[in-house]
Amino acid sequence: METKQKKRGRGSGTLRIILGLGVTALALWLTFKDINWPVLWDSLRRINLWWTALALVVPLATVYALGIRWRILLDSDTPLSLGKLFQLNIISQFGNIIMPARLGDVLRIYLGSRQFGLSGAHVTGTVVIEKGLDFIVFVAFWAVVPPLLAVKEGLQGTRIAIFLCLGVLAVIVLLTWKREFILRVGKSFTRILPGRFRDRFNDFFERGLQPFALFRDSRKVLLLVLLTFVFVLGMVLTNYILFLAFGLHLSPAAALVVLLALQVANLPPSTPGKVGIFQYAVILALSWFGVEKDAALAYGLVLHVTAFLPKIILGLVYISRLDISLKKKYHIS
Repeated sequence: METKQKKRGRGSGTLRIILGLGVTALALWLTFKDINWPVLWDSLRRINLWWTALALVVPLATVYALGIRWRILLDSDTPLSLGKLFQLNIISQFGNIIMPARLGDVLRIYLGSRQFGLSGAHVTGTVVIEKGLDFIVFVAFWAVVPPLLAVKEGLQGTRIAIFLCLGVLAVIVLLTWKREFILRVGKSFTRILPGRFRDRFNDFFERGLQPFALFRDSRKVLLLVLLTFVFVLGMVLTNYILFLAFGLHLSPAAALVVLLALQVANLPPSTPGKVGIFQYAVILALSWFGVEKDAALAYGLVLHVTAFLPKIILGLVYISRLDISLKKKYHIS
């Protein structure tokens, strides 16, 4: 049975790699098809380096907002260093860039539990909450884009996104105010497991639900939501600053549309770094505002470097300084 499971896991991993390579190849072909290379190089040559330098700094500043949000969610008795939280968030984003399936989040859970002496289950719960908050805020922005741009018809998939958003809110409500009921339901499903595994799973599940108690504090909820908006608006600001660098006379709403397009581009499988699909998503978003493909590609190339390169460099630096051996046993309880 174990051998079959391993084979099945390798098969699904191979299929994901093949799909990722296929999506990347298609995106690269669509991106560079019919490109006017002289126009592309001219757009890159004319870029304002001062605005570009500022665009490199803003994404790193927004990571501090993530650190403050995470510190609230961790709710540790010991004050947690914002500098350390910043480093772990950078390492996580670095991992998400270079590794498939967003394994950087798993790495952050592991490192966070070891660095701060918290259970892996508790840290996992905080990361789950973060993803839920990010999704809710992005859906909120997705819903307001049509009115901002005076578009009569909403964006494709808005209703589905809002439906999923309501589902996420419903889950948060249940996990916050119906915790004992959820635990009983969870235990009923684990009865088929052997005793040792059943106890460990139930303990992990119970500890993972602990961070949801923060939603009972309205002030902390408001602060968490505000920090999530700051994080998202920081990414919008980066996109807008690069508009200025390229001399593109576009509104902040257009910068928001670019961000939303990039979030959708994160969904399909691809190679690490989203090479190709990142640029094509930018081209599609800017085409809505009449930006020619050559100029849009130049913008997408620089935005890709701006968004990823500082995190890759800092991620490598911070990982090299880690004093925790990944070979040590990881206790989830």
